[in-house]
Amino acid sequence: MFDVVGIGLNAVDYLVGLPRFPVPGEKLRMSAFAREGGGQVATALVALSRWGFRCKYVGNVGDDEHGRLSSLLLSREGVDLAHVRTVPGASSQFAVILVEEETGERTILWERDPRIRVSPEDLPLDDIRRARAILLDGHDVLPAITAARTARTTGVPVVLDAEKVQEGTEELLSLCDHIVAAGHFPGLLLPGVSAEDGAREILVRYTPRTSTVTLGPRGAFGCNAREEFFSPSIRVEAVDTTGAGDIFHAGFLYALLEGLPYREILAFANTAAGLSCRGMGGRAAIPTIEAIRAAGASPGR
Repeated sequence: MFDVVGIGLNAVDYLVGLPRFPVPGEKLRMSAFAREGGGQVATALVALSRWGFRCKYVGNVGDDEHGRLSSLLLSREGVDLAHVRTVPGASSQFAVILVEEETGERTILWERDPRIRVSPEDLPLDDIRRARAILLDGHDVLPAITAARTARTTGVPVVLDAEKVQEGTEELLSLCDHIVAAGHFPGLLLPGVSAEDGAREILVRYTPRTSTVTLGPRGAFGCNAREEFFSPSIRVEAVDTTGAGDIFHAGFLYALLEGLPYREILAFANTAAGLSCRGMGGRAAIPTIEAIRAAGASPGR
């Protein structure tokens, strides 16, 4: 039995540190460079695996260098890859990420071959039924819907990392227990609404147990049937914000499975995400549980 089964994006990231963002036509010397694994679900699973959870990743890669590397990096972290399929002739997802030194903010340039999309037939339904939780990012909507429906048959909580609106997204939202959305997502789903009001409307329309929206350096706003509140971020000197949202979702899942109250879940997730910004890359700077505890979040196990 797995603690968390994750279905979603996996990538190789090329991180380029810059003293400032370039202007068209200029040459600018890099201040730092790194290559590491990325992708929303994959990075969250790496964090959870380092924190002691048994994790399984479901996704597809191409038969290229990026596919081999992304799989190797996950397997080294102890993530189960039994349901990762290699698609002959396809290219694996990768991204070039420009990181501005002064602020730690990043610009992401990415590519994903449509041939590596996950289909419902790729899903390990028995593993989903027996998991303690599943994590979805909803980029491939049909398998995400199938996974969420399957999880619900055995009461497995479904956590959605929501950032994209496409056909089928609303059906997926109605099948999720915990919706944790990026700050821009409510405005895409409900044009003109603020992030906070969007979280409230998501709770009313789709009836998850909790509705959360992440607000970057401000923290997060959350609501459920009993309460709503703002959970502030912690203060850190940001080097790179790449992967902070992914680590927030990992922190959310860790604290959820540890049985913490909703307010403490968001505090834990905020602390984990904030600490991850102190180094370059989405995975290199994943904080330890001890570091999260030392920063004041609830300890869990």
